[in-house]
Amino acid sequence: MQSTTRSPSHDKRPQSLVRLEAWSDPQCVWCFIAHPRFVKAVAAFEGEVEVTYRSFELRPDAPVEIDTEQQIAQHAGANRERVDAINAQLTALADAEGLSYRPDLTRPTNSRFALELLHHAGQAGQRATLTSRLFSAHFSEGCHIGRIDELLALAHEVGLDRETARAVLTERRHRKAVEQDHARLRALGARGVPLYVINGQRGISGAQPVQTYFDALERAAAA
Repeated sequence: MQSTTRSPSHDKRPQSLVRLEAWSDPQCVWCFIAHPRFVKAVAAFEGEVEVTYRSFELRPDAPVEIDTEQQIAQHAGANRERVDAINAQLTALADAEGLSYRPDLTRPTNSRFALELLHHAGQAGQRATLTSRLFSAHFSEGCHIGRIDELLALAHEVGLDRETARAVLTERRHRKAVEQDHARLRALGARGVPLYVINGQRGISGAQPVQTYFDALERAAAA
């Protein structure tokens, strides 16, 4: 089951329901920056929106434990100045959205358990809440979202039963749901996240301005 969020309609004119699917990974920095922009656009839109959150595993082959410094050296050719410049840019973009981005604290990992926990949260109507919590935990607080015990603490924070969540993760109850979401994104011809698909066909990728998301909702409602 997917979680849904609706924005109330204040427009007296009849409007069609806009169905929107949002793919993300809780350790995707562009998803982190895009999320509040997307939320603002939905809140500003006067029509009715049904949001279904979907999963994408950014690094399916990554181990749970990763040496951060070694990873930086591998991906940036040991050019720390380049990495610092990119992080400064991302920090500024996050700050503009009221977010705290702390690249010095982030713990890269495999996100499979976090994504499976999000599906569990969706069954309790808490997926949107847990999505935001995982973003801040990973990018602002240095939580290790690949470890089950840390995920359980975050689940408890948003009102999920800790032991039920533990069973869900250890039994891998939502592994297939994550795989199906990933496969659907690939079938749409996309290769990364964030991705927002409106009414099954209009795709918006990347961390776009609020106005871009809002305009897409307006066009979909008018179509």
